[in-house]
Parts: sequence; C-alpha cells; structure tokens
Amino acid sequence: MKKGAAIAAVLGVLLGIWGYWFYSRPYDAVRLVQCLPQDRSLHVYMNIGLLRSAGILDLLAGTQGTEEADYKKFVEQSGFDYRTDLDAVAAGFRDSDEYFAVQGRFKWDRLSAYAQSHQGKCDSGTCSMPASQPGKTISFSLLRRDVLAMAVARDPQGSRLIFPGFWKDPPTIPAAAIWVSAPPYVFADAKSLPAGLGPFRSQLERARGTVFTLAPSPDQKAFEVRMTVDCTAPDDAAKMAAQFSSVTDLLKKMLDREKLKPAAGDLSSVLIAGHFEAQKDQVTGTWPIERKFIESLVSGKVE
Repeated sequence: MKKGAAIAAVLGVLLGIWGYWFYSRPYDAVRLVQCLPQDRSLHVYMNIGLLRSAGILDLLAGTQGTEEADYKKFVEQSGFDYRTDLDAVAAGFRDSDEYFAVQGRFKWDRLSAYAQSHQGKCDSGTCSMPASQPGKTISFSLLRRDVLAMAVARDPQGSRLIFPGFWKDPPTIPAAAIWVSAPPYVFADAKSLPAGLGPFRSQLERARGTVFTLAPSPDQKAFEVRMTVDCTAPDDAAKMAAQFSSVTDLLKKMLDREKLKPAAGDLSSVLIAGHFEAQKDQVTGTWPIERKFIESLVSGKVE
C-alpha cells in the first residue's frame, strides 16, 4: 500500500513538473498557432513586433487621428491598444468562423467589464458578447496572463476550442512578419483570391498546401513575399513552376509591347519580378516588395 502511494506521489510530482513546463514556457509562433483548430482551416500568423519595427503596422493602421470613434472608445474602456499592447496574433478561419490566439498585454478586469457593458456576460473565466455579424458571438478568455483566446463564431463559447496543444503535423514557421498557410480548398473560389493570384488558381487548388510569407528581403532594404507550394509529385512541381514562369513572362512581353513601365506602387511591377523554381515535389516563388507598393495597397491605389 505504501509502495503504491509512493509511486502515485512521484507520478503526481512528475505530472506537476510537466504541467508547469507546458503552461509556463514561452509562446513562440508555432505554439501560438497550435492553439487553434487545425482541420480544414486557413491559418495566419502575424509577428506584430516585427511589423511595428518595420513601420508596416503604422501603414496598415493609419494615424491615430484617423481611428474610428468606436475603436477609441474601446481603447478607453478596455485599456487595450493594439498599437502598443499587441505582440503577435495567430488566426484560424474555418466555415465562416474565426479563431484567434493573441499574445500581448491585457487588463482582464477591464476587458470583462467592457463585454458586460455591451450586452455580454462573463462566467467561469470566459466572456461573450454579441458580434456585429448576425448569428455570431464574440467570446474570449485568458489562456494565461499574456495570451488571449478569442473567437467570432456561431458557437457562443467558440473560444473554448482554442487551447495549448500539439498538432499531428506541426507547422514550420520562419522568422517572418506574416505567415499564411492555405489549404487547397481556399483557391476554389476565384472571387475570394487577392489580385494577381487568379491565373494560378487551378494549380494551387490541386496542390497539397500552400504557404505565403512576408519578410524583410535578404538585403534588409525592402520586403519579400515567398510562396511555397507542396505538390503531389515532382512532375506536378516542374509543370507548376513552368506555368508560373510562363504567365510572368507573358505579362512582361505584354508590357514591353505596349512600351509600358510600371511604377513601383503598381501590382504589375510586383508580378513581373516573380521568380519560380521547382525542387522535387515543391515549388517556390518569390516577389520583391517595395515599401511604395505596400503604401499603395493600404491606400487602395494599387493599379
């Protein structure tokens, strides 16, 4: 009996040590993404600190003077301002529902009070409030002091689907400002794709998966979008790289024929600079991105 109690005590201590290690160790990009539902989801990771230091966050957010009154009111009441309090965001999009694991500095008392003052309620560490989208609820809870789980979903307790865990196939996330992992079905609807990806839709839809990253360029003077496509076979990868290169060359010839030279802020200037290659069953594509293009994209003036 004493031996069994001793074994149980040792197991309890080991489990306690493991639990402390698991829940107290820092959240890196991979761990934050693995908090999200995995199946049939588009996943996004944003390193807000890197976006902030590169000046991209200010471009995306605009000046403080142009912020909407509702957001200013939210900052005042909740004590949370993404400009200064947000470090990283992992997001998952599945069947029109949205899931977020957010890393930053939070004032839980003020966040819960904000929810309750907007037709919401808080119970057992989870708060919920009506979303602006009909039939959906915003729910959120703290996974720990600096990590917030939040969902905008049809399930009123959707944030409970967000928790620390391990995926069967953990993602590989490089040191990038933005990382996007897109399953094949995402490319089924041409209308939902960003401008410029339309010609490549059918190829991407047939692949096993596609990853996009935005990171500083190798010379650190601009940025670079990198695409990595996992194909089903080496032959498919070779054909895809050739098709991507062919479309890019065709665009170059069209511009040359019309004697047009795209400006730095034009989409065509980005597309014609694309470079593609195939290695085994994988295709990589890279596009240099000038700051001028990001400014045009944010302002809606991309041509």
